[in-house]
Amino acid sequence: MSKRYLILIVAAIGLLSSCNKRAQLLYINNNISNENIKTPSIPQYTLKAGDVLYIQIITQDPIVSNLFNNRGMGSAIQSSLFMSESTNYLYGYSVSDSGFVQLPVLGKLKIAEFTINQCRDLIQSQTEKYLKDGIAVVKLLSYKVTILGEVRSPGVKTNLKDNLTIFEALGLAGDLTDFAQRTNVLLLRQTPGGIKTIRVNLQDKNLLFSEAYYLVPNDILVVEPRKGKLFSMNAPNIAISLSIVSTTLLLLSYILK
Repeated sequence: MSKRYLILIVAAIGLLSSCNKRAQLLYINNNISNENIKTPSIPQYTLKAGDVLYIQIITQDPIVSNLFNNRGMGSAIQSSLFMSESTNYLYGYSVSDSGFVQLPVLGKLKIAEFTINQCRDLIQSQTEKYLKDGIAVVKLLSYKVTILGEVRSPGVKTNLKDNLTIFEALGLAGDLTDFAQRTNVLLLRQTPGGIKTIRVNLQDKNLLFSEAYYLVPNDILVVEPRKGKLFSMNAPNIAISLSIVSTTLLLLSYILK
């Protein structure tokens, strides 16, 4: 084998290892014209045991407000620690195994299987028994999704909004890597009947109309690698090996002359 052919082989391997087709890296790869796309309705998550809530009763009198609220949570907000996960769990209100939440003054309220809006309405109605100007504020603190596999920052991600799309979730994970399989992402969703598996094609605009477009708390996304990743990872070692073989053959050729 001549030196010229070996150099060509090494160059070809290097090119293949660094080459990604543009179409493989795109999201929503279908042709989309300028149109208004109606996405599915935002799913209404129902509260479950173990969920953690931010609950505050706001009145015009701060002294009265303190009687109805967890003072630690109020202090946490004022000191900008509301974003801390440990603070949320320390001062937030947890839904018990029996589906209740324990609030100052208002006592135990059963909120399991309630939506956030229903929970807010219940607390508001109970508040009005004591206060004329009380306003109940309820937010879900334990809105988390897990993103694993071919993303730049895998892990458990906390969402601070009322809803979360699959693209926003991938944004929280730093976007997909170049080796991500965009056409076959696995979504695991907890349902009353068990864990539901959904295969997601991030390049198909039909995703915008599907049940997978909006994620719900505790969803798990698993992004698998493309088949060419293993070859791309080993390409530098193959190139080095061929370079060594090429050098050895040239030395042997020189010696035999």
